[in-house]
Amino acid sequence: MKKHTIANNFLYYLFCGFSGAVVSLIVWLFLKLMNYGIHLLWNVVPSNIDFKFYTLIVCTVGGLVLGIWQKYTNAIPDELDEVMKKVKKDKFYPYNRVLFLCISALLPLVFGGSIGPEAGLTGVIVGLCYWAGSHMKDAKSKIPELMEVGISATLSAVFYAPLFGLASVSEERLDNKDKPDLVRSTKIISNIVAVLFAGGTLLVLNSIFGGGMGLPKLGGESISTAEYLLAIPLSIVGVICGFIFVTAEKFSEKIFKVIQGKCGIIVSTTLGGIILGVVGTYFPLSMFSGEESINVLKDDYIKFAPWVLIGSGLLKLFLTNICIKSGWKGGHFFPVIFCGVSISFGIGMLTGLDVAFCSAVVTAGLLGVTMKKPLAVTMLLLLCFDVNVIPWVLLSAFIGSVVPTKIFKLNKTDK
Repeated sequence: MKKHTIANNFLYYLFCGFSGAVVSLIVWLFLKLMNYGIHLLWNVVPSNIDFKFYTLIVCTVGGLVLGIWQKYTNAIPDELDEVMKKVKKDKFYPYNRVLFLCISALLPLVFGGSIGPEAGLTGVIVGLCYWAGSHMKDAKSKIPELMEVGISATLSAVFYAPLFGLASVSEERLDNKDKPDLVRSTKIISNIVAVLFAGGTLLVLNSIFGGGMGLPKLGGESISTAEYLLAIPLSIVGVICGFIFVTAEKFSEKIFKVIQGKCGIIVSTTLGGIILGVVGTYFPLSMFSGEESINVLKDDYIKFAPWVLIGSGLLKLFLTNICIKSGWKGGHFFPVIFCGVSISFGIGMLTGLDVAFCSAVVTAGLLGVTMKKPLAVTMLLLLCFDVNVIPWVLLSAFIGSVVPTKIFKLNKTDK
């Protein structure tokens, strides 16, 4: 019996590893297609057309196309929190419209939406994991674990951050007060195996074909004592930005819920596209997921006026929520990271502080408010900053996670 159990566990972990590799392949193909579409629409075509309001036209058309697509397919991706809630509550996630959901997740990204790819991708992957588990006799009892495996592998692949994928799901599980039993130990092992296979597959694909997103290294190796002393004030700046994001989220949700109820989804997504186009025309850094824009800031931030950087970051806090709530469904991780970096670079230029240290602390505080997972925030930002600022990142993320919840009664259900 014991040998039989060991063999079954080995096969299950092997299946989790295979699932992680497949997830990584899907994520890689999705991002490749996304980048190709963006390059065609925003580089190739504009190079042959000199039109001042090209951004406004493309975003408006994109909103119209997206609205029509959603109206007639009813394929609307869930945000990451919604995916996790369905997995926890229903132990089920629909998989019969995966292809339509892929297109729904891809369209707003190609048309320049101020969103990240993780939300749409996570729903697709979780649906596929449920399908795979339900069609395998020995895996049916572990379908909830398989869906968690899918989430871990997806986040790891999208962000090139294996530890983030593991920490995000683990903290979600702790929030639900799961009991530390044998089942939980198998969950941990299955997630680790899946993430390792996902990372290895992504490494092979990128080394052969290139591609991917990921976050750039911003530094933070030479920090003065004075800057360390300002860690708490900078954390508070991040928390304030987090409150701005949450407020914008609630406001946008109310406004576009009314618009969708009275005028329909097509009007809502088109209006979202118009707003995106107007803002993007004058503040182009506020468009797209933000990953490429962070690279631009890293190399050329000195070319921008501080108020442009601060303004772009603050505008994107609103614009991301306008996109998501108007029907341009997607994630907010990449955009929020850009907001923290852009605002921090502006603050650093105005005050003479190290821009990398400012970015680390402010962004951690901002993500702490929006994610409520300080360990996951730290694992995500570990990719961007040097090890010596990581304790301050963890502190700031903790402040961002605790202050809104304990003092201002802001929690996940409020979102």
